[in-house]
Amino acid sequence: MYREWTGEGLIFKVGRFREIDCWVRFFSPSHGMVTAMAFGGAKSRRRFCGCLDALNSVLLKVRFFPAKGRHVLEEATLLRGFSRLRHDASRAGLAANCLQFVQALRISSDEASAIHGLLLETLDVLNQAEDVPPVFAQLFRAKICFTQGYAPELSTCSICGRTMAEPQCGERVEPQAVRMADHPGMTLAMETGGIYCAHCPPTGGHQLRIGPETRSILNNLSSNGPRQWAALSMSPATRGELFQMVDGYVRRHLGLRWRNGRFVSE
Repeated sequence: MYREWTGEGLIFKVGRFREIDCWVRFFSPSHGMVTAMAFGGAKSRRRFCGCLDALNSVLLKVRFFPAKGRHVLEEATLLRGFSRLRHDASRAGLAANCLQFVQALRISSDEASAIHGLLLETLDVLNQAEDVPPVFAQLFRAKICFTQGYAPELSTCSICGRTMAEPQCGERVEPQAVRMADHPGMTLAMETGGIYCAHCPPTGGHQLRIGPETRSILNNLSSNGPRQWAALSMSPATRGELFQMVDGYVRRHLGLRWRNGRFVSE
Protein backbone atom coordinates (compact mmCIF):
# COMPACT_ATOMS: atom_id res chain seq x y z
CA MET A 1 0.00 0.00 0.00
CA TYR A 2 1.10 3.55 -0.65
CA ARG A 3 -0.08 7.13 -0.27
CA GLU A 4 0.14 9.48 -3.23
CA TRP A 5 0.36 13.24 -3.33
CA THR A 6 1.03 15.94 -5.89
CA GLY A 7 2.57 19.29 -5.08
CA GLU A 8 5.30 21.83 -5.68
CA GLY A 9 8.88 21.23 -4.63
CA LEU A 10 12.22 23.04 -4.90
CA ILE A 11 15.02 20.66 -5.86
CA PHE A 12 18.09 20.91 -3.63
CA LYS A 13 20.23 18.07 -4.91
CA VAL A 14 20.18 15.16 -7.37
CA GLY A 15 22.40 12.08 -7.38
CA ARG A 16 22.55 8.67 -9.03
CA PHE A 17 22.48 5.29 -7.35
CA ARG A 18 22.31 3.23 -10.57
CA GLU A 19 23.01 4.02 -14.21
CA ILE A 20 19.57 5.47 -14.96
CA ASP A 21 18.10 5.82 -11.46
CA CYS A 22 18.34 8.95 -9.31
CA TRP A 23 17.65 10.17 -5.83
CA VAL A 24 16.20 13.66 -5.54
CA ARG A 25 16.23 15.85 -2.44
CA PHE A 26 13.59 18.57 -2.58
CA PHE A 27 11.82 20.97 -0.25
CA SER A 28 8.02 20.89 -0.22
CA PRO A 29 5.79 23.61 1.31
CA SER A 30 3.58 20.90 2.80
CA HIS A 31 6.02 18.06 3.55
CA GLY A 32 9.29 19.87 4.26
CA MET A 33 12.57 18.22 3.21
CA VAL A 34 12.04 14.97 1.28
CA THR A 35 14.45 12.56 -0.41
CA ALA A 36 12.76 10.43 -3.08
CA MET A 37 13.87 7.75 -5.51
CA ALA A 38 13.33 8.55 -9.20
CA PHE A 39 13.57 5.25 -11.05
CA GLY A 40 14.58 6.00 -14.62
CA GLY A 41 15.06 9.63 -13.64
CA ALA A 42 18.32 9.99 -15.57
CA LYS A 43 16.70 8.84 -18.80
CA SER A 44 12.91 9.22 -18.89
CA ARG A 45 11.95 12.55 -20.45
CA ARG A 46 8.33 11.51 -20.68
CA ARG A 47 7.89 11.30 -16.90
CA PHE A 48 10.48 13.84 -15.78
CA CYS A 49 10.83 16.18 -18.79
CA GLY A 50 14.55 16.69 -18.13
CA CYS A 51 13.76 18.91 -15.14
CA LEU A 52 15.51 16.99 -12.34
CA ASP A 53 18.21 19.58 -11.63
CA ALA A 54 19.13 21.52 -8.51
CA LEU A 55 17.46 24.94 -8.15
CA ASN A 56 14.45 23.96 -10.27
CA SER A 57 10.95 24.51 -8.92
CA VAL A 58 8.87 21.56 -10.10
CA LEU A 59 5.41 20.03 -9.81
CA LEU A 60 5.88 16.55 -8.35
CA LYS A 61 3.80 13.41 -8.19
CA VAL A 62 5.09 11.35 -5.26
CA ARG A 63 4.20 7.98 -3.80
CA PHE A 64 5.07 7.21 -0.18
CA PHE A 65 5.38 3.59 0.96
CA PRO A 66 4.97 3.61 4.78
CA ALA A 67 6.15 0.01 5.26
CA LYS A 68 9.54 0.86 3.74
CA GLY A 69 9.61 4.53 4.73
CA ARG A 70 10.37 5.34 1.10
CA HIS A 71 9.29 8.13 -1.23
CA VAL A 72 9.20 7.39 -4.95
CA LEU A 73 9.00 10.17 -7.51
CA GLU A 74 6.60 9.20 -10.30
CA GLU A 75 6.45 12.36 -12.40
CA ALA A 76 7.90 15.88 -12.43
CA THR A 77 7.10 18.97 -14.50
CA LEU A 78 9.16 22.15 -14.52
CA LEU A 79 7.41 25.16 -13.01
CA ARG A 80 10.33 27.57 -12.83
CA GLY A 81 14.06 27.55 -13.46
CA PHE A 82 16.54 30.23 -12.41
CA SER A 83 18.81 30.42 -15.45
CA ARG A 84 21.21 33.10 -14.19
CA LEU A 85 22.15 30.95 -11.21
CA ARG A 86 23.55 28.33 -13.61
CA HIS A 87 25.99 30.80 -15.19
CA ASP A 88 26.83 33.34 -12.47
CA ALA A 89 29.16 31.67 -9.97
CA SER A 90 28.80 34.41 -7.36
CA ARG A 91 24.99 34.32 -7.36
CA ALA A 92 25.01 30.51 -7.45
CA GLY A 93 27.23 30.53 -4.36
CA LEU A 94 24.80 32.75 -2.46
CA ALA A 95 21.89 30.52 -3.49
CA ALA A 96 23.76 27.38 -2.42
CA ASN A 97 24.55 28.95 0.96
CA CYS A 98 20.86 29.67 1.57
CA LEU A 99 19.85 26.14 0.56
CA GLN A 100 22.52 24.57 2.77
CA PHE A 101 21.28 26.59 5.72
CA VAL A 102 17.69 25.40 5.23
CA GLN A 103 18.87 21.81 4.82
CA ALA A 104 20.69 22.01 8.16
CA LEU A 105 17.56 23.15 10.03
CA ARG A 106 14.94 20.98 11.67
CA ILE A 107 11.83 22.37 10.00
CA SER A 108 8.36 21.37 11.13
CA SER A 109 5.47 20.96 8.68
CA ASP A 110 3.93 24.13 10.13
CA GLU A 111 7.05 26.15 9.23
CA ALA A 112 7.67 24.62 5.80
CA SER A 113 5.27 26.77 3.76
CA ALA A 114 6.69 30.11 4.92
CA ILE A 115 10.29 28.98 4.44
CA HIS A 116 9.49 27.58 0.99
CA GLY A 117 8.00 30.93 -0.01
CA LEU A 118 11.05 32.79 1.33
CA LEU A 119 13.36 30.46 -0.61
CA LEU A 120 11.54 31.05 -3.90
CA GLU A 121 11.59 34.82 -3.41
CA THR A 122 15.29 34.64 -2.52
CA LEU A 123 16.14 32.69 -5.68
CA ASP A 124 14.00 35.02 -7.79
CA VAL A 125 15.89 38.06 -6.49
CA LEU A 126 19.29 36.41 -6.96
CA ASN A 127 18.22 35.52 -10.50
CA GLN A 128 16.93 38.97 -11.47
CA ALA A 129 18.36 41.74 -9.28
CA GLU A 130 21.12 43.87 -10.78
CA ASP A 131 22.99 44.01 -7.47
CA VAL A 132 22.70 42.35 -4.08
CA PRO A 133 24.59 43.31 -0.91
CA PRO A 134 27.45 41.10 0.35
CA VAL A 135 25.37 40.34 3.47
CA PHE A 136 22.40 38.97 1.48
CA ALA A 137 22.86 35.40 2.77
CA GLN A 138 23.26 36.70 6.33
CA LEU A 139 19.95 38.55 6.07
CA PHE A 140 18.31 35.36 4.81
CA ARG A 141 19.59 33.42 7.83
CA ALA A 142 18.57 36.18 10.23
CA LYS A 143 15.06 36.29 8.73
CA ILE A 144 14.57 32.57 9.33
CA CYS A 145 16.07 32.74 12.82
CA PHE A 146 13.79 35.64 13.77
CA THR A 147 10.64 33.99 12.37
CA GLN A 148 11.36 30.87 14.42
CA GLY A 149 10.87 32.85 17.61
CA TYR A 150 14.33 34.30 18.22
CA ALA A 151 13.78 37.87 17.05
CA PRO A 152 15.68 40.35 19.24
CA GLU A 153 13.82 43.12 21.06
CA LEU A 154 15.27 46.22 19.43
CA SER A 155 12.61 48.81 20.25
CA THR A 156 13.41 49.61 23.87
CA CYS A 157 16.41 49.45 26.18
CA SER A 158 16.36 46.32 28.35
CA ILE A 159 17.37 48.30 31.46
CA CYS A 160 15.80 51.76 31.41
CA GLY A 161 13.00 51.13 28.90
CA ARG A 162 14.10 54.06 26.75
CA THR A 163 12.48 53.90 23.30
CA MET A 164 15.05 53.78 20.53
CA ALA A 165 14.67 56.59 18.02
CA GLU A 166 12.40 55.73 15.09
CA PRO A 167 11.09 57.72 12.09
CA GLN A 168 7.98 59.81 12.66
CA CYS A 169 4.65 58.28 11.60
CA GLY A 170 4.34 58.37 7.81
CA GLU A 171 8.00 59.20 7.31
CA ARG A 172 10.10 56.57 5.54
CA VAL A 173 13.76 56.61 6.46
CA GLU A 174 16.11 54.13 4.82
CA PRO A 175 18.71 52.50 7.08
CA GLN A 176 21.58 54.16 5.20
CA ALA A 177 20.05 57.57 5.95
CA VAL A 178 20.32 57.11 9.72
CA ARG A 179 23.26 59.15 10.97
CA MET A 180 25.50 58.00 13.80
CA ALA A 181 25.79 61.56 15.06
CA ASP A 182 22.04 61.74 15.66
CA HIS A 183 21.69 58.25 17.16
CA PRO A 184 24.54 56.95 19.33
CA GLY A 185 25.49 53.28 19.22
CA MET A 186 23.98 50.59 21.40
CA THR A 187 24.81 47.10 22.62
CA LEU A 188 23.04 43.88 21.64
CA ALA A 189 22.98 40.97 24.10
CA MET A 190 23.47 37.89 21.93
CA GLU A 191 21.99 35.39 24.41
CA THR A 192 18.79 37.27 25.26
CA GLY A 193 18.31 39.41 22.16
CA GLY A 194 17.93 42.49 24.34
CA ILE A 195 19.29 45.92 23.46
CA TYR A 196 21.03 48.40 25.76
CA CYS A 197 21.03 52.10 25.00
CA ALA A 198 24.18 54.22 25.11
CA HIS A 199 23.35 55.37 28.66
CA CYS A 200 22.97 51.91 30.27
CA PRO A 201 25.88 49.55 30.92
CA PRO A 202 25.12 46.04 29.61
CA THR A 203 25.05 43.04 31.94
CA GLY A 204 27.19 39.91 31.45
CA GLY A 205 27.23 37.51 28.53
CA HIS A 206 28.35 37.85 24.94
CA GLN A 207 27.59 41.30 23.57
CA LEU A 208 28.03 43.13 20.30
CA ARG A 209 28.22 46.86 19.84
CA ILE A 210 26.03 47.93 16.90
CA GLY A 211 25.22 51.23 15.27
CA PRO A 212 21.79 52.66 14.40
CA GLU A 213 22.05 51.57 10.76
CA THR A 214 22.49 47.94 11.81
CA ARG A 215 19.64 48.17 14.31
CA SER A 216 17.34 49.68 11.69
CA ILE A 217 18.08 46.90 9.17
CA LEU A 218 17.53 44.17 11.78
CA ASN A 219 14.41 45.83 13.13
CA ASN A 220 12.84 45.88 9.65
CA LEU A 221 13.56 42.23 8.85
CA SER A 222 10.17 41.08 10.14
CA SER A 223 8.32 43.27 7.64
CA ASN A 224 10.56 43.10 4.56
CA GLY A 225 12.12 40.42 2.41
CA PRO A 226 14.71 39.67 -0.27
CA ARG A 227 13.40 42.28 -2.72
CA GLN A 228 14.00 45.00 -0.14
CA TRP A 229 17.40 43.56 0.85
CA ALA A 230 18.62 43.82 -2.74
CA ALA A 231 18.10 47.59 -2.65
CA LEU A 232 19.99 48.11 0.61
CA SER A 233 23.07 50.30 0.65
CA MET A 234 25.11 50.28 3.84
CA SER A 235 28.44 51.34 5.26
CA PRO A 236 31.37 48.91 5.59
CA ALA A 237 31.02 49.16 9.38
CA THR A 238 27.39 48.04 9.19
CA ARG A 239 28.28 45.12 6.93
CA GLY A 240 30.86 44.00 9.48
CA GLU A 241 28.36 44.28 12.33
CA LEU A 242 25.76 42.26 10.42
CA PHE A 243 28.27 39.50 9.64
CA GLN A 244 29.22 39.25 13.32
CA MET A 245 25.71 39.55 14.67
CA VAL A 246 24.02 37.01 12.38
CA ASP A 247 26.77 34.39 12.58
CA GLY A 248 26.89 34.65 16.38
CA TYR A 249 23.13 34.84 16.82
CA VAL A 250 22.41 31.80 14.64
CA ARG A 251 25.14 29.86 16.39
CA ARG A 252 23.67 30.56 19.83
CA HIS A 253 19.97 30.19 19.07
CA LEU A 254 19.84 27.58 16.29
CA GLY A 255 23.04 25.73 17.19
CA LEU A 256 24.52 26.02 13.68
CA ARG A 257 27.88 27.28 12.52
CA TRP A 258 29.64 27.42 9.15
CA ARG A 259 32.58 25.02 9.02
CA ASN A 260 34.52 23.56 6.08
CA GLY A 261 31.97 24.69 3.51
CA ARG A 262 28.78 23.59 5.26
CA PHE A 263 26.56 24.27 8.26
CA VAL A 264 27.11 21.89 11.17
CA SER A 265 25.35 21.47 14.50
CA GLU A 266 27.29 22.33 17.62
